[in-house]
Amino acid sequence: MLYLLFVFAFFPVLAHAYLDPGTGAVLVNLIVAGIATLAFFMKGVFFRIIGKKNSTKSAVKLEAKISLFSEGKQYWGTFEPIISALLKKNIQFSYYTLDIHDPALLIESELMNSKFLGYGNIGLAKASRIKSDVLLATTPNIGSPGYPVQRSPYVRRLIHVLHSLNDISWYKSGSLDHYDEVILGGQYQAKAIIELEERRNLHKKKLVCLGLPYLDTLLKERTTSTENNQNKTVLIGTSWGSKSLLRHYGTGFIKQLAEYGYDVIVRPHPQSFKFEPNLMEDIRKELSPLSNVLWDTAVSPSQSLSKADVLISDTSALRFDFAFVYEKPVITLHIPSEAVAGYERDDLSEVWMDRAAQSIGMVLDEVQVKDIERYVSQILGMNYEQRIREYRADLLCNLGKSGEAIAEYLYSLVTEGV
Repeated sequence: MLYLLFVFAFFPVLAHAYLDPGTGAVLVNLIVAGIATLAFFMKGVFFRIIGKKNSTKSAVKLEAKISLFSEGKQYWGTFEPIISALLKKNIQFSYYTLDIHDPALLIESELMNSKFLGYGNIGLAKASRIKSDVLLATTPNIGSPGYPVQRSPYVRRLIHVLHSLNDISWYKSGSLDHYDEVILGGQYQAKAIIELEERRNLHKKKLVCLGLPYLDTLLKERTTSTENNQNKTVLIGTSWGSKSLLRHYGTGFIKQLAEYGYDVIVRPHPQSFKFEPNLMEDIRKELSPLSNVLWDTAVSPSQSLSKADVLISDTSALRFDFAFVYEKPVITLHIPSEAVAGYERDDLSEVWMDRAAQSIGMVLDEVQVKDIERYVSQILGMNYEQRIREYRADLLCNLGKSGEAIAEYLYSLVTEGV
């Protein structure tokens, strides 16, 4: 098909025929689609040519030991500390990704066998047949009914590494049922997993507290804003879908803060732009007249986190990133449980996050949010720094060193025969 499109596009002949506008549009679209497909194909070929040159021997060797699986560049903050530690410790491993723009694919090392699995269903099918003694993934729901990535029959031990400070309350129901093991950021995350295992009569997973590698990344990226702003900055960091404050509370409170004189940064969840683009566009238009309201769509939230004096959020784990990395307070806007059905929290007797939100700031409801500027002013006048430090110290394992701890643990598994 690509060959025919090439011939039609570059070697035209005179045709004594009538072509109606509708048919013409279809043909033009076919040609454009063909060229785009060819471009993507050639990009993949080019990438493989200039990328790491793995011998068949080394690839086979690596597939039998340690492997990492990533959905894409949005999880680079989790994998980068682990990859750096594996390379530093001279440990061989494979890395599989569904994103050709994944930064890990640019790493050149004989120790690392990197592979882009492919686009769409091709990549998902290959992810379901990875060969490895140990496979580490951030992806919930692997193996769950209806989920496009199934547990590979060629993986001996499937390990989940948590990629947020939250527990699994906000994972989809059944998210970790097919995992053998979970690497925890803190022991507090074990309670929900154990309760669900007992309720569902599941095989007990091994739970190992080694830390949250993405926090290593955030701590390393932490900067102090050098901007000399007279105004205080409020960051609005949201979840997406039904549990988003933008859906539940709208933009009225954001306008209030801007009109009151605060600088406001709006950072929606990256999935919002993918799955609810119309909502994002509508909100942009509503807020566009306000010059002191800015949007943050960067991959890393570090720049906005460093600028902000206070964060307003919903169910997002960004709250704890902000509090624990920058030691600043958070205002949580309550999201009713009926708006968030279908998550693991439905089967839990207690949701850690609901209690923890009080330890890093305030929780406001629909009535209180109408007076939002008063609560922002109040929380900015309080000293949360020491309180947050003490709370963080009680919760987390290997803060700032979890990448090294996980690398050592993975190596110990394969040397001991899994």
